[in-house]
Amino acid sequence: MTEKLYQQDSYLQEMDARVVKRGEREGRPGLVLDRTLFYPTSGGQMHDTGFLNDVAVVDVLIEEDEIWHLLAAPLEAAEVHGRLDWPRRFDFMQQHTGFHLLAGAFYQALGIKTLAAHLGEKESTIEVDAAEVTPAQLEEVETLANRTIWENRPVGSRLVSKSEAAELQLRKAPQVEGSVRLIDIAEFDLDPCGGTHVSSTGQVGVVKISGRERIRQGSRFTFTAGGRAWRLIQHYSRVLDELMQLLTTDPGSVRASVEKLQEENRTLRKALQQKNRLLAELTLEALCAEAGEAPVVSHLFAEGDLELVRALAASAVRRREGIYLFAGAASRAALVFAASGEGCDLRSAFSAAMQIVEGRGGGEALFLQGSGSRVDRIGEALQVARDMLENPDKKD
Repeated sequence: MTEKLYQQDSYLQEMDARVVKRGEREGRPGLVLDRTLFYPTSGGQMHDTGFLNDVAVVDVLIEEDEIWHLLAAPLEAAEVHGRLDWPRRFDFMQQHTGFHLLAGAFYQALGIKTLAAHLGEKESTIEVDAAEVTPAQLEEVETLANRTIWENRPVGSRLVSKSEAAELQLRKAPQVEGSVRLIDIAEFDLDPCGGTHVSSTGQVGVVKISGRERIRQGSRFTFTAGGRAWRLIQHYSRVLDELMQLLTTDPGSVRASVEKLQEENRTLRKALQQKNRLLAELTLEALCAEAGEAPVVSHLFAEGDLELVRALAASAVRRREGIYLFAGAASRAALVFAASGEGCDLRSAFSAAMQIVEGRGGGEALFLQGSGSRVDRIGEALQVARDMLENPDKKD
């Protein structure tokens, strides 16, 4: 069993240890030490990094009671000196204690239990057993968690037996056998946990919920704490300042200004769509008039989407007997092939065109539609399809 120095003192940054086992894990050389300050990925918290002697520790795994330190290169020494990447460790300490503060606040304020947590390198999440949490309730939780931070309550840890743990008012039941390690935020939250934490809530600084989504079991919230939260708040402040400058307004009027712009945009888009449809119909009328006896008519409607091109193709086969290969390039390469009369099969030509624009679609022999990502090749697709239909006996 490796002695877990990180549980004894989360602030310990250096250590000396003895190598007790060597091997390979995940394609990297690995060491098991008699003692370590490197936290292994577990309990929703990611592993520490740092150095053993001068070799980088890139991952830390736990297998039963063995903690494997995965290295960037082999290390032959029998004794090692370990150094943590301290900024990374302290960041995770802030995130982990921030999670406990939010979990405790959800339970105290709303009676909602926590289901899971994930403390990532860029963002962290907390999952709770509630499908609906209103914005007002979320603000109450966030306020309670931050007020507990500002009260600078002590954060401690202790080991108890499982029978002792059963007599305590824990937020959740322990999931381990034997001794249970508890994290105690004074008179606020008591919870089984093997992770690393700050020694007082004030060192978390601030905790901020920044996103939410529904999950099958309940709700998942994205949050940041400590330095990450401060950087996020700075980012929000910069964005707000830029919006105020662009909109020439004050913070309280940003929403109204954006809503006004959105409404103006919707009105203009509707007018533009009507104009494009009218122009397309006029173009279709001219195409049919100019086609004469030509069996195949092809055209690219530059501002047309799939809906518009489909409507134009349906209109064309009613106006005049023939084959119509229509395309639109509003955002994606929209293709609609239509024909009037029996005995015509457009499927091979349509399939060839779809391959060129790297798209998907389908339909029946006389009417097919689809779209692809290669708008830049839409002209080529129309030409290939037209050649196949006008020269069905031509071989490559």
